[in-house]
Amino acid sequence: MKYRFALIGALTSTALAVVGCGSGTTAATSPNSTTAAATTTTTVATSDPVQWTGAFCAGISPTLTGILELLGGMAEYAEDPKAMQTALLKYADTSAKAMTDAKEKLEKLGAPGADAKELHDELVKFFGDSGKALVDVSKQVAALDPNDPEFATKLEATGGDEIDPKKLQEQSKKLQENPKYKDAFAKAPECVEMQKKGLAALGGS
Repeated sequence: MKYRFALIGALTSTALAVVGCGSGTTAATSPNSTTAAATTTTTVATSDPVQWTGAFCAGISPTLTGILELLGGMAEYAEDPKAMQTALLKYADTSAKAMTDAKEKLEKLGAPGADAKELHDELVKFFGDSGKALVDVSKQVAALDPNDPEFATKLEATGGDEIDPKKLQEQSKKLQENPKYKDAFAKAPECVEMQKKGLAALGGS
């Protein structure tokens, strides 16, 4: 089943990135907040970085859990298309709700500073677009017949770039590599809990 192997590769790399494996490197210095504030033409809300980062983790934690569950059941799904369909529906529905909720919470919180306004807007859009895309994917997967000989091929065709797991990896990396938000990532209870669960499930310490 071609889809099965492609899914394993993409989701495994995402899961590792989200829980912080290999995030010890430091990105280039982010723009100075004072300079950014002086050049912006709009008022930017300044929410608590820990709460803001926690909202991000709360949005992707259910997705991480779903990814790990999918990976754990791949041997079974290879022999049972119906089980795969059920698992994917659970993943899509749970992740869609978490991402939609995260979008709304981040919108209410606002950016934690002028230097984070661009990333904040990217995350709001990412969660909003991903939530909608996953709702659509759920409908597509639910409409498939697991007894159809072409089920695997049709399943592979569902979704699109909007729900590419690598996008989740990119957003997580931006937070973890930014010195200011890397610290908040380490303090937010939602992120600490997500990391513990993720690393334990992946065999980490």
